[in-house]
Amino acid sequence: MTDDVLKETITSLAEPLATSLGLVIWGVEIVRAGRTVVRLFVDVPFSEESGTQPAPADTDDIDAPALVALSATLEQCEHISRHIGLALEVEDTIPEAYVLEVSTPGLTRLFFSLDQMRHYIGDVVEARLLRAVAINEDAPEGPNPSHGGPRRLWRGTLLSVEENAFTLAPATISPEGEVTPENLPPVSIPWDAVRRASRMYIFRQPQKPGKGRAKAPAAKTATKPRKEKKTKSSGSEENQ
Repeated sequence: MTDDVLKETITSLAEPLATSLGLVIWGVEIVRAGRTVVRLFVDVPFSEESGTQPAPADTDDIDAPALVALSATLEQCEHISRHIGLALEVEDTIPEAYVLEVSTPGLTRLFFSLDQMRHYIGDVVEARLLRAVAINEDAPEGPNPSHGGPRRLWRGTLLSVEENAFTLAPATISPEGEVTPENLPPVSIPWDAVRRASRMYIFRQPQKPGKGRAKAPAAKTATKPRKEKKTKSSGSEENQ
């Protein structure tokens, strides 16, 4: 089974469960690095009528716990994880050992479509690309901020979302959370060039002596290791 087919299968299993809980499927990520990890992200639906709005990337003056409350609960994630895990095992959908994770997208959320990005115009976005994209095609490739040459990694403020691309105002982000615009024109990034696009959580807070920077609230995750496919002779559980 290809990753795309597996994503469709997970989505079809999860959608009725999510809908019954008043949630939506944000996306499915498959990671194959030593072991297979299936990550399902669920979220509250965006609704102007209900007042549910995406949290801004710069949260200096906002109560972060209050923002996290506007998301799926850990109990809801665990409920979905149990039911999907059982369905996958009954159907033997994934023959190899795997781990199923059901969580909220969190503040540093992945984008699975351009439509998802439209609600986050004005926020800081990181785009990791399959191929280098340039502002100035004549400039040499590299991260030098003095030119707009080809890069496989762009960070900046999301200015707009078009039918097949999105536009960033290039910027650098310091370890202290300072966003500094680069002296460059906006860059248009085709969606088909994107390997991974995510919203960046920017938290600027005065650093106390001897203390590190405060961490962003973690996404709520229900993680459940899955057993390997059993045979008549034996069956072993995956090492976590």
